[in-house]
Amino acid sequence: MPDEIFELLENRKSYKKKIKGLTEKYKYVVFYGCGTIYDNIVDKWLEHMDRPIDYCCDSDPKKWGKYFNGVVCLSPEELKNIKSDCVVFVTISFFSPIFNYLRSAGFPSINLIYKYDLVASAFLDEHDNEIVGNQLKSARRLFSDARSHQVFDTIVKRAIGGGEDINLMPSICEPNQYFVPNLMPLSDDECYVDIGAYDGDTLRHFTSASQGKFEKIHAFEIDPDNYRQLAKSASDLPNSDRIHTHNLGIWDTECDINFSEGKSDTTIGYGKKIAHVVPLDSILAGQKVTLIKMDIEGAELHALSGAQNTIRKQNPKLAICVYHHISHLWKIPLYIRELLPDHKLYLRHHTNLEYETVCYAIPPEHKQ
Repeated sequence: MPDEIFELLENRKSYKKKIKGLTEKYKYVVFYGCGTIYDNIVDKWLEHMDRPIDYCCDSDPKKWGKYFNGVVCLSPEELKNIKSDCVVFVTISFFSPIFNYLRSAGFPSINLIYKYDLVASAFLDEHDNEIVGNQLKSARRLFSDARSHQVFDTIVKRAIGGGEDINLMPSICEPNQYFVPNLMPLSDDECYVDIGAYDGDTLRHFTSASQGKFEKIHAFEIDPDNYRQLAKSASDLPNSDRIHTHNLGIWDTECDINFSEGKSDTTIGYGKKIAHVVPLDSILAGQKVTLIKMDIEGAELHALSGAQNTIRKQNPKLAICVYHHISHLWKIPLYIRELLPDHKLYLRHHTNLEYETVCYAIPPEHKQ
């Protein structure tokens, strides 16, 4: 794969232009699936495409006739009435049954839609292929096992090579995000820092994976609504007196900053709401840290910079999301290598779509 990277970049076709071509070919644009994935992609669609979404569709009768992000939801039977005139983008994680249904019903154009590939397409259009290729090759060399290389190569084939096989991402998907058995060892005295704690979902996974044995948890969530759910979830967990929740964002400096709120993705640096952000180095101020997880919608590099003293001094395990921007596929592993030159790096992917790719950094004393 390393030798193919430059060829893929040289022959790359714009994903944005590909999607735009589909929308120009058909009378109606339809998104099938009115859940979280649909909610999270609408803003990026409106930002990058000059074509509105005409209809959405869902298998749940409770959604029929209602509006989602300003778009009316059709029933599958209603959708069949316009099947020859519509391009369908499936916005469901477990998409195979929907693809099979739509194919059997004779729909002419059924597609997945990759939110972050729309962003990547614009970025790659503006950047030099040689620079991007060299960065990709440098990052790929950092990973310590064949599975990491498979994950890396598959993402490159989809996001840069234009791979259209819908089974690409399912082929590298695996469970247990952040706490992968035989990869992320957990001790009974972990001091876990959850950055982007959402409603406490990862806290619940951590306490399950650790069997409720840990020394301390610090959980950070910037969105007030999510934070209220997080605090409630934390209070219901084992050893809740050791769990400290913070309605703060983590950044490279302390300041007030704009953010956009979402049901499951809150983006720092954009939007109309204001929140307070701090560097991890200042708020934890030398407290013990053994494991840091970050899923903060593209703010990971800022947060890593603001945590660099903690990371350099304490050598924690890391689980850092790298899927929010194509450049993070190389920038985050390369920066982690600067901070932790002896850690082993791994790459794993945890959904059937482009979401939830994680770079893991494990201290060398932990045998894999």
